[in-house]
Amino acid sequence: MENSGEKIRELGLIQAEDYTGVSIETFIKIAKDFANKLKGGQMVLFFGDLGTGKTTFVRAMMEAFGVEPAVVRSPTFNIVNTYESGDKVFYHIDVYRITADELFDLGFYDYQRSNSIVLVEWAEKIAHEVDQPDYLISLSVNDKNMDTRDIIIYKRGRFD
Repeated sequence: MENSGEKIRELGLIQAEDYTGVSIETFIKIAKDFANKLKGGQMVLFFGDLGTGKTTFVRAMMEAFGVEPAVVRSPTFNIVNTYESGDKVFYHIDVYRITADELFDLGFYDYQRSNSIVLVEWAEKIAHEVDQPDYLISLSVNDKNMDTRDIIIYKRGRFD
């Protein structure tokens, strides 16, 4: 994730949580706990290489909202998957295969409403097109144990 630190600073995000070498069980718990912070009207960006767990994190979040985990799949080919729970609509977007210019055609800017939560995988590709995301989750394979993950959660805020 070349230059991801610079992109994160440009988005005005600050580090809120940092987890190193977490097991899959802990990974899922962190995702579910994170889901409890979301009330609607938020955008969550996911940075991470292939196989770091972006869709797994989203699946656990959706389970926390009562969405059946089996229906939560990678939006790689659909580009956008939509899930509903109660009064909330979730837009799970994969921007790996699209350009920033195609965001408008995709309707990306129309997804941001008070009752929606927008979840964007591969967001490093379009970070410069996003105005003030609420959260960014950076996922990576742990250097010492390939079966574990490192997670850094950033939130909108300012440095003190």
